Amino acid sequence: MNVLPGDMKRAAELLDCCDYCLARARVAQFGRDLDEAEKWVKEFLRCKRDLDELVRRKEEHDKLLQVVEMMKERGIDIAIIMRKGNEQ
Repeated sequence: MNVLPGDMKRAAELLDCCDYCLARARVAQFGRDLDEAEKWVKEFLRCKRDLDELVRRKEEHDKLLQVVEMMKERGIDIAIIMRKGNEQ
């Protein structure tokens, strides 16, 4: 899963939640309880949204690392930029 190492446990929990919610929605659908199925689908979407947010954080982190690498390749000292940013 493409998430930050610190988010791995939470991502696994959210993935389990997604699996569980879809299974419960299917059971409710087979039982013709569409309101119950809809409840579980909404819960699935909540878990999926939270999981997507963890993936988005990893993508942002990777983009930042690319910018830092590009600056290093061009000889720009990132430490100076960070100090200047903290002075303001």
